[in-house]
Amino acid sequence: MEGFKYIQVQDVLAMESIRGYYPTLDSMSGCLEWTSGEDMGKYLYATPNWEGEGQCPVSIYTEEGDYRDIVVLKWGDMTQKEQLNKYRVVVEEVISTFTENN
Repeated sequence: MEGFKYIQVQDVLAMESIRGYYPTLDSMSGCLEWTSGEDMGKYLYATPNWEGEGQCPVSIYTEEGDYRDIVVLKWGDMTQKEQLNKYRVVVEEVISTFTENN
């Protein structure tokens, strides 16, 4: 986290799992995906700085090609610790609804 104002993909990759989901890096696109290792036909992406510095879009994609943007997190003047906490809370909330609807 040192040397950057905003959290980076590496910071998220170092996080512990959330409800059995863990972060992985998609080698083709560079997107950060949260997965349980099971093929559920749905994919949760939440990549820091994907659409611009200090922003993190959180989206769900399906194998059918549908996608739904859930939220775009904006860090503003938050510390990196606050950013990681907010990121974790939002991802955990999405995973909760994600697993309930499967």
